[in-house]
Amino acid sequence: MAAGTNTEAPISYVEAQGWMICDGRYLRAAAYPELYAVLGGLYGERNSTADLEFRIPDYRGLFLRGFDAGAGTDPDAKRRLDPTGNNVANVVGSLQCDALQVHAHPYEITTPAGISQQGSAAGTSISSKLTGSPENPARTALETRPKNVAVNYLIKFR
Repeated sequence: MAAGTNTEAPISYVEAQGWMICDGRYLRAAAYPELYAVLGGLYGERNSTADLEFRIPDYRGLFLRGFDAGAGTDPDAKRRLDPTGNNVANVVGSLQCDALQVHAHPYEITTPAGISQQGSAAGTSISSKLTGSPENPARTALETRPKNVAVNYLIKFR
């Protein structure tokens, strides 16, 4: 890497532009009243000394998935967990753990027959079998997916 180059924009630059990294930090509600009005306690709240604090989402290391909103592309939408991970809720910010869709694949087995009385092979038989489904502790679902979070994609226009 050349001297003075950086592959990531410094966080201070991002925040100076009016954006925050979604890293799960707590913010004082009094310092960010507009953001608190939108998020409230969705991702958590706490009282720190005399100030109410709210938590912003923590999306680090997660695959983001557009909120289904009735489109039917998220077959496990009714089993999503709320943003805190404590209750079932199909809402923006809800969570899904990674899962493997239950499935099996056919394969053929060739079984050689025994040797005949005259010393030559008597033939072979071929049968089809299916592979088994994933075993525990694998999580299974109606689809194969990475761990993800439901989001609404937004664009800053001002």
